[in-house]
Amino acid sequence: MFGTQQIQIQQPQIIQMGKIILVSASPKEHGGLKEINGIPIFQVGIGKINAASNLTEILWNEEPDVVVNFGSCGNLKEHKVGGVLQVGEVINDLDTLGLSENKPIRLSNTDIKCFTTDTIYDSTHERYTDSYNESINDCNIVDMECYALAQVCKQRDIPFYSYKWVSDDGTPGTWEENAKIGFENFKKVFVNYFFGEDQHFK
Repeated sequence: MFGTQQIQIQQPQIIQMGKIILVSASPKEHGGLKEINGIPIFQVGIGKINAASNLTEILWNEEPDVVVNFGSCGNLKEHKVGGVLQVGEVINDLDTLGLSENKPIRLSNTDIKCFTTDTIYDSTHERYTDSYNESINDCNIVDMECYALAQVCKQRDIPFYSYKWVSDDGTPGTWEENAKIGFENFKKVFVNYFFGEDQHFK
């Protein structure tokens, strides 16, 4: 039941902000849908390079006022599979290795920290450096696109929000089935919370 899932969301007043677009990484994250409640969905591809380059083109063509990202994430804490979380802060993996000078990007007032990496995270693998370990251990979830998308929007001064559902904990073979559950939950959150008066999420 949806009510049993872990929800952490801060409601932005995005409906009054103008043109909104939704972006996700892959068809498996949006079920092949073209829109949700009239809001168009655009696919940006998997990984930071694909996400950044494709979102740049989408922004050029669509000229949105707000970008809302949704998609699956790996679980680094004890969040329930299928639970929808709003990202509060996103961290780039390269920053923790001293390979870039970018800083974490604040997206909302929630305490959910997202670690973005192009490396497929596996809970059974050893990690790289002490700083990398400390950063990822401080985060709640891990994904492959959020930081790149946030950076592109930040450079263009476009409000950006990111909502992730927990699809796995790094255990092989669990992603696809759990992603379907998470997407159904996200649709309910997006429609009921942003367009309705569903008190369940307030």
